[in-house]
Amino acid sequence: MTQHRYSETVARFEDFVRERPRDRTLVSLIIDSPWMPGYAGINTVDFFFDPEVWLDTYVKARDDLPGVMFIPGAWVEHGMAAEPSGWGVTIQWHPDSPPSLKPYPGGLDALVDAPLPDPETDGLMPVILRQYERMKPALEAEDLSPRMAAARGPLAVASHLMGVTEFLMALKLEPEKCSALLDRTTALCIRWLECQLERMDDPIGVLVLDDLVGMLGPADADEFALPRLAEIFSRFEGKIRIFHNDTPNEKVFAGIAGLGIDIFNFSHVVDLDEARRLLGPDIILLGNLPPVDLLVRGTPDDVRKAAGELMGKVGRCGPLLVSPGGGVSPGTPIENLKALVEVVGAG
Repeated sequence: MTQHRYSETVARFEDFVRERPRDRTLVSLIIDSPWMPGYAGINTVDFFFDPEVWLDTYVKARDDLPGVMFIPGAWVEHGMAAEPSGWGVTIQWHPDSPPSLKPYPGGLDALVDAPLPDPETDGLMPVILRQYERMKPALEAEDLSPRMAAARGPLAVASHLMGVTEFLMALKLEPEKCSALLDRTTALCIRWLECQLERMDDPIGVLVLDDLVGMLGPADADEFALPRLAEIFSRFEGKIRIFHNDTPNEKVFAGIAGLGIDIFNFSHVVDLDEARRLLGPDIILLGNLPPVDLLVRGTPDDVRKAAGELMGKVGRCGPLLVSPGGGVSPGTPIENLKALVEVVGAG
């Protein structure tokens, strides 16, 4: 057991969200299967399906990065496959990267007519729920009990069922059918989050990840994306609500500001001051360091310099949680993340 208890980090994170300070910050990282297996030197499929390997990897990250808040935490996930798997899509597994998906046979017409998946019985979702149940004692012993549920957003799920290009084209060519599909993926997202929260003793929040929103213009975002995201977040009032969309598109930020979220993780390409102006004073910004050019390709000294510059913006751009402008990218050296913690502090 590490001397720096992870539950204490979670408590500091909760206090931060409640107080919205503009004079302090902490490091908060979205870490998942694109980065974790490579960091630990393990096969990606083992990370997904060997619970002991999965737990050991999160313990290693906790001990290597004391005081860092992991969002959503010890996360049972299978890349982008969990929600689409409920429809029975073909999944291709890889030893050194997250799985890839083949489009649903029959396309949009078949998807609209297909039964809505049940997270308790369909695809990989019940396997994930069972892993949370089975690993509960071990997670408690390591002070890593899950506190947040996570789901891919309705547009992200639709794009992985159809293909990104095909889905974006269908929004223009068959908007009514796309709306029907998005109503279904929204319903699944809500139920999937609820099922995960039901397995947690003291849940504090939900994370929704949907990069497709940033690929839309403001009018399409207003029609197809933002009302459904607002519906999802409205179901979890009282919980910490986090939205991830690291596709750089400031034109949809005004709409995102109205989703009822507490924390927004966005692209490093977007200027931090501009993000604060567009999102208003109260949403906590989760960012905004370059995940690849700096954290993957840079040196620890490069990271220290950039982190110091970011710390200088906390007062005017806060409330701010220091993070990449997105998740931790594959190949990010642990030394660079340690350098980040060194500058910002370990909580």
